[in-house]
Amino acid sequence: MWTMNMAVLHLPVYTVLLVGYVQAGVADGDVTPRLTFSYNAKERTAKRFSASGVVNFTTLHLSNEDKTLYVGAREILFALNLTDISEVTLHRNFTWETPDRKREECSFKGKDLQKDCFNYIKIFLRVNSTHLYVCGTYAFSPTCAYIKTDNFSLVKSDSGEVVTEDGRSRCPFNPEYKSTAIIADGELYAGTVSNFQGNEPIIYKSLSQGTSLKTENSLNWLQDPAFVGSAYIQESLPKGNEVGDDDKIYFFFSEVGKEFDFFDNTLVSRIARVCKGDLGGERVLQKKWTTFLKAQLLCSLPDDGFPFNIIQDMFVLTPSPEDWKNTVFYGVFTSQWYKGASGSSAVCSFTMDQVAKAFNGRYREVNRETQQWYTYNHPVPEPRPGMCITNDARKQDIPSSLRMPDKVLNFVKDHFLMDSVIRSSPLLLKRNAHYTQIAVHRVQTGSKVYHVLFVGTDDGRLHKAININGKMHIIEEMVVFRNSQPVLNIELDTEKGRLYISSFSELVEVPIANCTNYQSCGECVLSRDPYCAWDGSQCVDIRQTPPNKAWQQSIVEADTATICNKVLNPRFAKSPSIRTSACQPITIPANTFRVLPCKLRSNLAVRKWEFRKTPSHFHYPSPEGGLVVVGQADRQENYECWSVEEGFRQLLANYCVRGEARQESTTFTGRSHIPPISQEEFIILPGEARSPHMNTKTYWNELLVVCALLAFSLVVFSLFVVYRNRSHMKSMLKEGECPAIQQKKPRTVGKPVENLPLNGNAVTASVSDHKGYQALNDNYICSTPPCSSPDNSKSFSESEKRPLNLKESHVEISPTCPRPRVRLGSMIKDSIV
Repeated sequence: MWTMNMAVLHLPVYTVLLVGYVQAGVADGDVTPRLTFSYNAKERTAKRFSASGVVNFTTLHLSNEDKTLYVGAREILFALNLTDISEVTLHRNFTWETPDRKREECSFKGKDLQKDCFNYIKIFLRVNSTHLYVCGTYAFSPTCAYIKTDNFSLVKSDSGEVVTEDGRSRCPFNPEYKSTAIIADGELYAGTVSNFQGNEPIIYKSLSQGTSLKTENSLNWLQDPAFVGSAYIQESLPKGNEVGDDDKIYFFFSEVGKEFDFFDNTLVSRIARVCKGDLGGERVLQKKWTTFLKAQLLCSLPDDGFPFNIIQDMFVLTPSPEDWKNTVFYGVFTSQWYKGASGSSAVCSFTMDQVAKAFNGRYREVNRETQQWYTYNHPVPEPRPGMCITNDARKQDIPSSLRMPDKVLNFVKDHFLMDSVIRSSPLLLKRNAHYTQIAVHRVQTGSKVYHVLFVGTDDGRLHKAININGKMHIIEEMVVFRNSQPVLNIELDTEKGRLYISSFSELVEVPIANCTNYQSCGECVLSRDPYCAWDGSQCVDIRQTPPNKAWQQSIVEADTATICNKVLNPRFAKSPSIRTSACQPITIPANTFRVLPCKLRSNLAVRKWEFRKTPSHFHYPSPEGGLVVVGQADRQENYECWSVEEGFRQLLANYCVRGEARQESTTFTGRSHIPPISQEEFIILPGEARSPHMNTKTYWNELLVVCALLAFSLVVFSLFVVYRNRSHMKSMLKEGECPAIQQKKPRTVGKPVENLPLNGNAVTASVSDHKGYQALNDNYICSTPPCSSPDNSKSFSESEKRPLNLKESHVEISPTCPRPRVRLGSMIKDSIV
């Protein structure tokens, strides 16, 4: 047997993802998805929801209590039943349109009436068990309202008017502005802008009867931020702990880094936090945050430190409220600089220990005169500035921020930036992909825990990846949206195992597991999918089947030899849906080509063809990965296509190709009574002997056509050459005609008579001899057709009685030879001008 190795694209599953950029670009260690599913692929089921005329599905809120997915779009809100989001009859909706008066005001302020002056829903959160809180841009006049969950309608007053609140400092004015909001214990914490121009960023606390708090804008605590997310961490748990700390709200955004003194504005990613129990200061920082601190998040390559400095999204994975110390922050980052391939993205993770260490470290301070930032190395006041109220503060008779000493509050006003940088290297680095959203699921499999990542791109793709010992393996890639729309939101339902993904015009529900797609033991194990396990006969979803000791998984090693050999020899581990024990018979005409297809079931596998090699055979691979073979008359050959991945072999295709001799007429008419066959069957292999049962075909018609075309081409070429050289040929013809037409007259003894002198006066004829006339007769040359006899031209004479006057010089042109001549005195010369 002879083996042909084709389409070699084999990357080890443990490919190190912490690859850097070489001098010319990104290294070749880019992670390749193991499986790729096209839009609406049968192997990857999905449910879809869309509505006519509805755009911008920008806000999602999943409520397992109501078994409802709440969706906010432009001027309309939906309540989708989780039973089937594609079933329209199960859904409820209502419109929240902007009045014409507000739209006219928006247009008058210079905004686009057809784009900006609508009500875009930006906040959709649950307040309690009976009401939801919703805010929209409302034609650049942000407005908030309440929704009753029982009938899904806006709360109205006794007069029938919708009860609304001013949405400034809660919701942005511009629908394109990035903002975030979260509700913790009935309080709304929002990161947005507070004015129409969008140049006053703010982190705002409101909604309850308590005091509203915000950041200090005059001190530049925020520098043009773009908020991407927020999280509520209950760090006071468990109750009764020794620290007695307060719960915290974290904000994630990118902003201009003023601590970097570069020519261009340098963007940096930030994590900021405030304490839930913050009440502001009594004299200093009144109604302002007394616990606002921020630190830099740095996702950079380990070799050269190239930074991915712009955060696009953040997902906070907390095992449980009490186990908040094991919280992991997963972020998607891009770079404002291009080094090598443009549009690259990275996924980095940060632990709670790193975050706590940064906020407990040194501060930075700014020189107000030079605007330079320095590390603050002097002692700090007590209690520590920016910290929440703890048991130690209570022992010092400081039960709230209102009792905090002024020196502590004055210090935190100018020292809100931490000196430590929270660093991480990319877990997943993807070239030519712009990640926009991320969701992470914590999966328990036996005694091990894995974090499964779902990452969306700006062209409508979804990557499902797993973190294995600090390295990433992309299990599958799925095209979610038809028109390459960006992924705007990802909502993860851990209870039902579903993902809800939104774009501008569509909402898609995707199951997080796809175990039925793996049709053999090797495929199930090599997928490294924590949701799937091999039970001895099929690949099952461990979340939907009872626990079984027969389950076999090998996420880290992907040990197919140990697991699959217990069931079948891997050489014969065939999927019943696409393989049979016998080969597939194929009959083709002798000496004709045929492509044998072989589709790989993994992008990381190697395709190998096995067949008997003989000198008379001709084989070569097709661009699609198939094998091009030639039928041999009355002979049968066997061709097997194998897939090899991580040492596991499985048979993908098995063909028995037989060549059949065909009779063909050889008439000059080119007609044949044999039924037509496909075009590829007419192709005869060059240099191959023809079948003895096939007659020779003539090509007289083709020869005549070729000869006619050749003759026509020669004629056209000759005419083209003549046309290009027409001027030269004319001059040659003229030189040949002049001597025959114009003959030099015999020289006469008498002198020609000058009829008109240079001054124009009539004089009598003179027989004076002039050298000028002699030169004219000797040097007369006809150069311009038609050439005529010199007799037809005018005769010139000059009286010797009149002196030569240059002012009376005369230029005359002969009609026979219109070359200008100038007469100066007794000499006549051709003009060179």
